[in-house]
Amino acid sequence: MHFSPMHCRIITGGRGCGKTHYLLSLIEKGEKARGFLSLHEGDSYYLRNIETGEKKLLMTTSELFAGRIGRYYYDEKLFREACSSLSSIDNGSVFIDEIGRLELSGGGFDKGLRSLLGKNVSLTLAVRRDFLSSVIASYNLGNAEIISVEAPDGA
Repeated sequence: MHFSPMHCRIITGGRGCGKTHYLLSLIEKGEKARGFLSLHEGDSYYLRNIETGEKKLLMTTSELFAGRIGRYYYDEKLFREACSSLSSIDNGSVFIDEIGRLELSGGGFDKGLRSLLGKNVSLTLAVRRDFLSSVIASYNLGNAEIISVEAPDGA
């Protein structure tokens, strides 16, 4: 059984609405956090370690990796490294961008997120609206603060 973290907030909205931008704005405003951001560039996503600034290719539409979800091929090794890093965190603020279909099937950030549940951390998760109720149920996050982000006008 997992216990809810000290505090959890979920940034949610549709695809491309600005969830990652919202997380970046929190960091720019001085919020100290560890964890990972998924940065979309062209047909690829890059994983950025918030603490170190290191950025690595995570997903692409090119067949560079064995893992696949939808039209994207993803680097399973990089996800394992990220989960290992998340598992080593015992306190403070942690951002994970994003939790969705891959995690709900036991992949991606799943093991890292599960390792944080019940620890003295403040979690901030980006979750696409389509997966919000499933993520809340799967990770027992019923007490999470939900922040909806909408695409800017004209987007």
